[in-house]
Amino acid sequence: MSIENRKKEHIEIALSPESQGPLTTLFEDVVLVHNAIPDVSYDEIDVSINFLGHKLNAPLIISGMTGGTEKAFEINRRLAELAEEFRIAIGVGSQRAMIENPSLLYTYKVVRDIAKSVPVIANIGFAQLKKIGIDQIEGMVSAIEANALAIHLNPAQELVQVEGDKDFRGVLDILKELASKLSVPLIIKEVGNGLSKEVAEKLYSIGIKIFDVAGAGGTNWVKIELLRGLKSGADMTRFGEVFTAWGIPTAASICEVRSVAEDITVIGSGGIRSGLDIAKAISLGADLAAAAQPFLKSVAMGRGREYVNTILRQLKTAMALVNSKNIEELKHAPTVVLGRLAQWICSRKLRLRNNHIYIHCCY
Repeated sequence: MSIENRKKEHIEIALSPESQGPLTTLFEDVVLVHNAIPDVSYDEIDVSINFLGHKLNAPLIISGMTGGTEKAFEINRRLAELAEEFRIAIGVGSQRAMIENPSLLYTYKVVRDIAKSVPVIANIGFAQLKKIGIDQIEGMVSAIEANALAIHLNPAQELVQVEGDKDFRGVLDILKELASKLSVPLIIKEVGNGLSKEVAEKLYSIGIKIFDVAGAGGTNWVKIELLRGLKSGADMTRFGEVFTAWGIPTAASICEVRSVAEDITVIGSGGIRSGLDIAKAISLGADLAAAAQPFLKSVAMGRGREYVNTILRQLKTAMALVNSKNIEELKHAPTVVLGRLAQWICSRKLRLRNNHIYIHCCY
């Protein structure tokens, strides 16, 4: 199957309820402690942050989703309009399609053409790094005038995908070279199975300092590939179904990566659906959050502006209720961690940034 057709299928299936879960983000185990006498004015709450040399109006990224098809062009155009209007960052989907067919560049370039004043993030999968040189990667970044390059790690997806790449050897060495030579920062992101402390430590040791955890609990790319296989007649469910519940829940992955170092940027993503999710992610240790499927769904329904306004109102409301006037104060809001997430943190002996996080340990 051509990459273009694969991209079309990914969009269609990602919009379906079957693409979600079954794991949860574990944000249900995170409780922001209510403050009944907040000393803040809602209208003066500042949710702006600095990211990739830009001041954003909110700690939010529209995650890279698509490109390489006419339908993807229209989706990217609408997403870019949201990013520019609300001054939030935006990524593009994997640029492998435009590398193999340069005529598809326009489906990605539309993002920069419209989102002129916010960070744009280029994107390529780690499995493709051995097939393309640094000059080609640099050209891919400059072609869309990107401010950073996201390398997405998706071994689980590749292993269950009919057409997937299954040789992952040598990638760390390539990433080390890229980190030292590329003209823009690298962002390492997962695609729904999360980043562990051990992986983040390896990447930090070679100079990478921006991590998008993309944990489990939202869109499930193992399920998407299994559904694609069913449609094509290549039924892999008997083999792959046991891996639909594979991964590190988003809340746990934020804690895993934050425990590595203070001088890193942690992006909380994977099942982010509301402004309260964003607030919880930041209280746990993220610096900003990212989402994909809810943006895709909202623009498909013509409700993109409504969705962004809603989540920003939810974020500011949560901040008011924990007496936080800005994002830095939210990072230190009193937070209680219960249940499975508390067990995870205790079992893994994770060091958290916030000394106002109270964990019900499992000893």
